[in-house]
Parts: sequence; C-alpha cells; structure tokens
Amino acid sequence: MAATANEVQAGSWAQQASFYTSPASVALLMLNLLDGLFTLLFLQLGVAEELNPVMRVAYEQSPLLFMFSKLLIVNAGLCLLCLHRRLKASRIAIRAGAVVYAIIVVYHLAFLTHLVSHWPFGA
Repeated sequence: MAATANEVQAGSWAQQASFYTSPASVALLMLNLLDGLFTLLFLQLGVAEELNPVMRVAYEQSPLLFMFSKLLIVNAGLCLLCLHRRLKASRIAIRAGAVVYAIIVVYHLAFLTHLVSHWPFGA
C-alpha cells in the first residue's frame, strides 16, 4: 500500500511539529516554577512586592491565578519556541531564557538567605 502525497506531507509536518524537550527547555520550565514559588513566598510574607503590573493584578485577584498566569505565559512561549526549534534563534532564545531564570533563582536564593539570617523580622 502506497502513501498518498497528502499523507506523506502530513506525516512530515507531524514530525517537524513534534514537541521535543531539550535540557534547556526542561530547565526553563523548572526554573520558572521555582521563580513563581519564591515570588509567591516573598509576597505572602510581605517582604517583596510584584513589580510586573500584569502579575500584580493577577496576584491581587488570587495567588492561584498568579501562579497559573505565570506558568501559562512562559509555557506558551516555550511551546512556540519548541515548535520552531529548527530555527537557531528559537534554540538560542530557549537557552537564554533558562540562563535568565537561573540568575533570577540565584537572586531569590540570596534573598532567602538574607531573610533567614535576619529572622525574625521585628527583632
């Protein structure tokens, strides 16, 4: 049985559009989750404020909406980049995003260390 031209093209597109998770994309997702959790912790403790106006509104509505929005925005962007991973710019953007989030998480860890070393706040 021979495949039609449409089936061959459809199969080819499906292979090109398949979602491949590179180490950088997995790191980006995990680091984004950590950023969200740290940010939520600091907001709940009242030791930080959200500077992003969109995320501030989401947090004011609900901490759950804040986390959902944060994860959805980054996941949607990453999904688009992964679908176009054959482009060098997409692969670079994924790696750059992972590096940026790694820096943010290191900053959160440093801030957490500062908070713990000055605990309790009122003392």
